Amino acid sequence: MRTRPLGLKLGVFLFALLTSLSSVQGQLRRIPRFWEVGAGLYGSNYSGDLAPDHISFSNTRFGASLFLRYHWSPTFQLRSQLNYVQLAGDDRLHPPNANRSFRFTSNTIETMGSLELSLVNIAYDPPGGSHTYYFSPYIFAGVGIAFSAPKVVYYGPPSERYRFEREPIPEGGRAQQTVGIFPFGVGMRLIASDFVALGLEACARPAPSDLVDGVSRNGNPKRKDWYYTAGLTVSYFLNGPWYLKN
Repeated sequence: MRTRPLGLKLGVFLFALLTSLSSVQGQLRRIPRFWEVGAGLYGSNYSGDLAPDHISFSNTRFGASLFLRYHWSPTFQLRSQLNYVQLAGDDRLHPPNANRSFRFTSNTIETMGSLELSLVNIAYDPPGGSHTYYFSPYIFAGVGIAFSAPKVVYYGPPSERYRFEREPIPEGGRAQQTVGIFPFGVGMRLIASDFVALGLEACARPAPSDLVDGVSRNGNPKRKDWYYTAGLTVSYFLNGPWYLKN
């Protein structure tokens, strides 16, 4: 039984590979790519030295965002985002530390970029309706920088202050803090029309720093800070219509 020369086999393989790549590139070129601009309004929360391990609604504050999203394909999107986030924590809301009497507030500005992965695109036609709605659950992760100015206050008896304030507050000798963040989360997008989308989104941000709240050695320096947002978004497709309708 004769076998094909190795060179012929390699040539056939390369031809098939190039043909496949050409087909994929052609398909990608046919996928409309477009931009989307939007805004969000969120509830924000924090966990760290001045808060319980779990989210406490007593510490909930507010945040807002502006974002630009690029739809590279029906599955992958890239997003650039600017956020304003309020954070707060108070020892009196965490019984184990109630006698320490620290609290903080912070107005935080974030800039971040993230990659989104749309898990599935679901079309829904309401009975008797003439309009199709599209739902798209997604997950995302990215990197960013947070600029914060934590204001830390000791409100306990002055005679007890020396027991808890082992280092002057805010710690680090700086009122302004700049830290890296690694946001990740989940969301659900509803395509309400050819050009408008509504969304629900939740995002967690672990920070490789213990100074988001301005407290470290006065608390637990081994415990890093986290903070979270969850809320609503509304956006507009700059050069739609939405590709699922094609």
